[in-house]
Amino acid sequence: MRLFIATALLATLAAPVAAQNSHCAALPATARVEVRGPDNVIPAQLTPRGFTCPRGFVTETVGPVTRCRQPGPVRVETAEPRRDCYASLPLGPVRGVPGQARPTMQCPTNPTIDNIIAVRGANVGWQDVTLTAPTSAAVTITHLRSTAANVPAAQNPNTQDCFPHNCRLIRLTTRASTPGRIDLTLATPNNASTSSFSVNAEAQCPGR
Repeated sequence: MRLFIATALLATLAAPVAAQNSHCAALPATARVEVRGPDNVIPAQLTPRGFTCPRGFVTETVGPVTRCRQPGPVRVETAEPRRDCYASLPLGPVRGVPGQARPTMQCPTNPTIDNIIAVRGANVGWQDVTLTAPTSAAVTITHLRSTAANVPAAQNPNTQDCFPHNCRLIRLTTRASTPGRIDLTLATPNNASTSSFSVNAEAQCPGR
């Protein structure tokens, strides 16, 4: 029994936290919706009993004018609420990211450098928002989402006050071929909404 409890506890400590999608992900991909056309507006007819409108119209007075309004025709269309939500989901702007490090060409003992970065801005941390760099940047992006007890504080998003609605904690691994300026892009599915920012990386060789 003790062995079982210890094993279960260890699994809990090591288990990653399930990533969270934005609210857009819960919307249907398609839906049949009613769309109303423009109203039909005509002048009201003056009769001995006052202003009147044809059947199906409603009398309304706007300033000194009395007119008749008939609701526009209704048609059914196919909408794409999920796509529309992603297209209107604001990403960022991303707050300035401090300069990071990249290894020099003469740093054989440290071919890579890991930089822990909190990317902060509206909606940047959701699972369905991607963060990518061009292949030429020669970097690896690792998303740090685990809040288990054995995760170092610097890599724990909760400890770093980094929550999906406005923050994404990453490990940015740089190499000697990484340029001094790294361009990164946030995007919703199918690039419906995108936002780009850059990170500067200074060449250095740790330990020298």
